Amino acid sequence: MGKDKKKRRKLTLDDRICIEAGLARGQSISEIARSIGRSPSVVAREIKRNCTSDPKHNVVQPSRNLCIHKNACTVMDLCGKGCLQGCHRCRSWLCNSLCPEYQAAECPRHSKPPYCCNGCSMRLGYGCDYPYRFYEAKAADDAASDRASDSRSGLDCTEEEFAKTIEIARDGLRNGQSPEHIWHAHPGEMAFGPRNFYKLLENKVIVDITNLDLPKKVRYKPRKKGGARSDGGIPKELLAGRRYDDYEKLDEQTKASAVEMDTVEGRQGKDRQCLLTLMIKRIGFQIMILLPDKTAESVVRALDVLEALMGRSTYARLFQTIVTDRGTEFSNAIRIETGPSGEKRSSVYYCDPRQSQQKPHAERNHSEIRRVLPKYRSNFDALSQRDVSLLMSHVNSYMRNALGWASPIALAKAVFPQGTLEALGVREIDPDLVNLTPMLIPHAIVRQ
Repeated sequence: MGKDKKKRRKLTLDDRICIEAGLARGQSISEIARSIGRSPSVVAREIKRNCTSDPKHNVVQPSRNLCIHKNACTVMDLCGKGCLQGCHRCRSWLCNSLCPEYQAAECPRHSKPPYCCNGCSMRLGYGCDYPYRFYEAKAADDAASDRASDSRSGLDCTEEEFAKTIEIARDGLRNGQSPEHIWHAHPGEMAFGPRNFYKLLENKVIVDITNLDLPKKVRYKPRKKGGARSDGGIPKELLAGRRYDDYEKLDEQTKASAVEMDTVEGRQGKDRQCLLTLMIKRIGFQIMILLPDKTAESVVRALDVLEALMGRSTYARLFQTIVTDRGTEFSNAIRIETGPSGEKRSSVYYCDPRQSQQKPHAERNHSEIRRVLPKYRSNFDALSQRDVSLLMSHVNSYMRNALGWASPIALAKAVFPQGTLEALGVREIDPDLVNLTPMLIPHAIVRQ
């Protein structure tokens, strides 16, 4: 009885100091466990749960560029200061915190004993290209104390219900789904809400899921300032009555029903094909059409095909107002607004130069596309319209808070004429099977 009680006792600060000292000496997990009279699994779990990425008592090299794309990176001027050299060469390494494409690799040492950087000779200088993960006794003791006091407060569930909830969440995260999507896809099955799930992750209660497994939040590059205004690729005579200021004068209902049009490119200077995207704001549905090239002729041709699929009256109703940027591919304003028959079908308005936030819904939804087709690492010339239809199906089956946790495709079924979604190759995906990771279209990912 006494022996079992001793095995179940909580780790103390002295135990944690012994663990930290053993790691510094290069002792194995088993050796450390024997020195404090605990099992190796207890010590391993303690290190995994209570490591810190912000060490207070370990000497580290603070100026390191950890991004896996740094050697081939061509991104410049993320800080918005007019810098002309590549951001990956910056001595401040600010690109790791500013760049939306930043991605760090996981250190092999962190996935097997000793699960941390303690005792590693590579952590100093520039030999280590991985994020730090140190075990420090005091920080670990504080984390354990905080977790014991409030990590499971408010959770009213059995161990079986807790385990089932975590298993469902784990499966969804593997497919790039957000916790909110997962919870709304399983009404009545989850033992607690997504807010408590985030809290459990923050307090490291769930060992095998971390914040790094969550889909990245949308991050925008700093807006560039200064410089002369440009009209982009749109002739000035065509901007009369089509500027963003003119769009702002429309009534609220018309603006709420507007469609945001944009393009998504692959590797600059390499890929010829690109995506034309049309975000129908009212229902959150984004149409994606594969263009053979980024030209005004290809854009007009794609819109003509879309009108033929929907019918002129439905197209004119859904695409009555279009907001887009001033890229040269959108320079044929007359043909964007009129169909092959010469009848007017839309009114187009152009955003101010370098003001992408004036079409925020399209920009935000592009972040979902980039989770499947990462920037700089996707070969758009390897895509077919069938691939794009698959991508469109998964992105539009992703449930949204702004839609009352319905999916855009569910609303599109009530708005589009019968047969339109089928003609676009779009089908509704089961919420559990929604996949927003590069594994959805693996043949378009460039191996590095």
